[in-house]
Amino acid sequence: MNFKLISIFLCITPFLFCFDSHFLKEMSLEEKVGQLLMVHFQGEEANEDARTLIQEAKVGGIIYYNWCNGLHSPAQIQALSAGLQKLTQSNPNPIPLLIAVDQEGGVVARLTNGFTKFPGNKALGETSDPDLAKKAALTMGLEMRAVGINMNLAPVVDINSNPRNPVIGARSFGDNAETVLKFAEQALNGYKEAHIIATLKHFPGHGDTAVDSHEDLPIVHKSKEELEQMELLPFAKLAASSEAIMTAHILVPAFDRNNCSTLSETTLNYLRQTIGFQGVIVSDSLVMEGVLKRCQSVDEAAIQALKAGCDILILGGKLIDGERAGFELKVSDVMRIHSSIIKGVKEGRISEGRVSQAAAKILNLKSRYLVRHQLQHKLFVID
Repeated sequence: MNFKLISIFLCITPFLFCFDSHFLKEMSLEEKVGQLLMVHFQGEEANEDARTLIQEAKVGGIIYYNWCNGLHSPAQIQALSAGLQKLTQSNPNPIPLLIAVDQEGGVVARLTNGFTKFPGNKALGETSDPDLAKKAALTMGLEMRAVGINMNLAPVVDINSNPRNPVIGARSFGDNAETVLKFAEQALNGYKEAHIIATLKHFPGHGDTAVDSHEDLPIVHKSKEELEQMELLPFAKLAASSEAIMTAHILVPAFDRNNCSTLSETTLNYLRQTIGFQGVIVSDSLVMEGVLKRCQSVDEAAIQALKAGCDILILGGKLIDGERAGFELKVSDVMRIHSSIIKGVKEGRISEGRVSQAAAKILNLKSRYLVRHQLQHKLFVID
């Protein structure tokens, strides 16, 4: 990618946004619920579907995928991001969007054409040089920021301790906690320097599984003490310096015998209270079989995840394998889920306080990253 350094404020975030407690009180329940939703849509530009999601559902985040958003050049992505952010300006409260992507490097990289190609985490870990993880994250972060992406659903801090693991593998920095911790710490430093919101994933640890949570519900049969010495260690050590942590759709009986981690209040309370994480908890995609195995609908999964403690509910992506392969949520589905959550509040299934708590965390994050950092630091544009 060719960059030119400039010091003007780009139209990627063309407005000021300042959050305080009074601002939250002025928001309607519909607006607050919208802020919790991170969705995808079909289109390579800001189209009518995007307008409906942003101006009617008031969604707070968009997640990009190659198969629905093109992502075929930096210029196309930059124009898409600018168009989406422009749509928010017509809202009564013009709150900028979180625009996210899975850009881990290696086998999981949504930004390819025109972007620097980086090795996966396993290859980085095998160098024994954590500084390379920082350099990779910094460069990926600067390239993301140049095209209007402000949040990366990375780095992976799962420890690949099970050689039969079908979903983590080369996405992990290594098979021991020390390596993962050192490299993930430097990756976080790189993203922070690039002013990109990074997301540790997948809590409480997807490394010791033999099942892909896209396809089914994995079960981790370890004691809490064993988990604290291995899977939980990177989260515990890095929580204080992390803005966001993503949950895993795995069943961990040591915490909760009935609910997968995304839907488990006990598990997420451990993250909040024992580990002390104060940032934003992000659900993994709620259209994955690992969560839908125990829920009759995505609507119900969203309600349960919010009740359990998730702040951002990812409604993007599609089922990869199985009988329902290719299933994805349409705009009408997102609108229905938005209404289902509001109904859940009005019927007392979810407290409005829980919704406000989640919205406040998201708004605080946006206030710090989507405005302050872009005003304080020079930006790049694409030649």
